[in-house]
Amino acid sequence: MNFSDLKPAVYSYLGFKGVRESGETDALIDSCLGELEETAQFRYLYRSFEDCPAFLKKQPYAEFLSGCTGVILSVMTLGAGVDMRINRLARSDMARSVVFDSCASAYLEYRSDSFEASLGAELTSRFCPGYGGSPLSDIGEIFSLIRPEKIGVTLNENYFMLPSKSMAGVIGIGKRTQKTCGSCIMLKYCKFREEGLRCYSPERE
Repeated sequence: MNFSDLKPAVYSYLGFKGVRESGETDALIDSCLGELEETAQFRYLYRSFEDCPAFLKKQPYAEFLSGCTGVILSVMTLGAGVDMRINRLARSDMARSVVFDSCASAYLEYRSDSFEASLGAELTSRFCPGYGGSPLSDIGEIFSLIRPEKIGVTLNENYFMLPSKSMAGVIGIGKRTQKTCGSCIMLKYCKFREEGLRCYSPERE
């Protein structure tokens, strides 16, 4: 993996505004990403639907899925080992714990994007419950339909997934969109843009 592709996202998760390079931090990020490749157990579960489930027939999903012929619901995770490592580091090396946590978030997005690219060409980007004013509780709808407990992901009463480095998403079928700022429903709320960064490779613009 080319770790340089992930560094802008990692720096943004860390809250660095406009920072691209720092020798010491770069070395720490590289070390954490290398450890992640050994620790993470990436798993991805999905199910396709020709008819949209009822919870998607409201805004902002209706706008996002306009023109689509079907939908994919998905859950992906890095596994419990990553959470355990973050918690251990928090007790022994807080700086590394913070960087490892940010690297894990960026790594999960990267691995998920890479897997979804193998599902077909005519797909939208991923939309996660909680984006664009959608209720976080809609994660429960996804869980009820695809049962990601099969890959070790559970949901607590506050709709937070365990392991914490997990995501649930919605992808439209039959309409191609890439991750670009112009097509993103989160454009008005984007922290990456505020920092002069992107959550994807800039050459896609």
